[in-house]
Amino acid sequence: MIIDNIQQLESLYGKSLFVYPILQDSRRHGIEGNIIALVLIDTNTKETFSVSKNHPDGLYQVEDFHFLDYCSVFSYDTILFKYAGYETDKFIDVQLQHYLKTNKSCNFETPTIINHYTRYLSECSILGSLVSLPKHESIAYDLFNRVFVEERQPGLAYYQQKLISCFYMIEKNGLEIDSMLFEGRFGKTFSRVKDRSYTQYNYYTTTGRPSNRFDKINFAALNKEDGTRECFISRFDGGKLVEIDFNAYHPRLIASLVGYDFGTDDVYEHLAKHYNNSDTPTKAQITSAKEATFRQIYGGIGKQYMHVPFFQAASGLARQLWLFGNEHGYIESPISGRRLILANHKDINEYTLFNYFIQMYETEFNVLILEPILLGLIGRRTKPVLYTYDSILFDTPPDELDFLLQTVIPNAIDITKFPIKTKSGSNLSNLAVY
Repeated sequence: MIIDNIQQLESLYGKSLFVYPILQDSRRHGIEGNIIALVLIDTNTKETFSVSKNHPDGLYQVEDFHFLDYCSVFSYDTILFKYAGYETDKFIDVQLQHYLKTNKSCNFETPTIINHYTRYLSECSILGSLVSLPKHESIAYDLFNRVFVEERQPGLAYYQQKLISCFYMIEKNGLEIDSMLFEGRFGKTFSRVKDRSYTQYNYYTTTGRPSNRFDKINFAALNKEDGTRECFISRFDGGKLVEIDFNAYHPRLIASLVGYDFGTDDVYEHLAKHYNNSDTPTKAQITSAKEATFRQIYGGIGKQYMHVPFFQAASGLARQLWLFGNEHGYIESPISGRRLILANHKDINEYTLFNYFIQMYETEFNVLILEPILLGLIGRRTKPVLYTYDSILFDTPPDELDFLLQTVIPNAIDITKFPIKTKSGSNLSNLAVY
């Protein structure tokens, strides 16, 4: 049913609604704010409505979507509403609910009719307007039946109010680009808007670590050898890109969970001492220790390493999680309360579960670091512009570099427990140790 007048719109007040945004062009980044209509599904009666803001089928066009303030909203894509300037604190994110329950993304396939228009009208920028509102309603109704979860899932509050909000704040800043270099490397891409390029964080991954890509660009795996990174520059005159990178992050996170202290040693030098029964391991032994440590953490701790106190403690945590998971059917994050449900993972074993737990913990712990960083930069021009697992990239003007490095970052990170390496440069390719 297409909403045709104010009375019909007001009849929705107080209802519980699944809200699906219709975009003018779904290929474009949310920063361009192109919501042209909404499909609304009453979660109790399953009645379907559509309300237009700029769709040609709408006889009655709303100026904004603030009528949602009077409804209980289950939003299919909360981030799109953030980009469009709407308050979303009271929304419940449908994709997030589905993920927390199933550990799977919604995997919404682009409808056939949209694919058809995209293929044959690839230069058209109003594809959403070409599809009728009744057809959009049918698409949304099918999606609703497949992914809607009404019961609040453990971890929802932390993920929606903290985690997604933090990454949104980074995502919307974008990365400044050298337009000529960028076009020469990537050609036409919807990730570019004027002189900025925008990524999109996907939180709904198997491991719990957000992926980081949009259109043709994988921002988490930019090539370091072919000049790709030269495209990304500072937006400020004389400004710098500044990267902080955590040292041996996963071993240190595990150590924080099990109460292990590496002391003042480099992690891999510390472990090399145990591997080789030597107080002065060689550089080659330290390098070998790093490779061996990764194998133990991610592939399971071998018996030959059980004499190492760190691995004894890590193995104890892995066993504890495995036993709890098998007894209760899930393990729970100590930060968010999110549950990793064993039945959602095929052929899971003790160390697979341990890895999922550590990667979930890493992401949630990083949010505890990002929050004070974002707060510390309020009123400043410095922008966090990229997050990739164990590193954060900032774009900072010259007069704020010291404030970032000497005030904001030390206030957010306990660098005695989690040492960082800092690099800076005029573009992402020439970062050098600061």
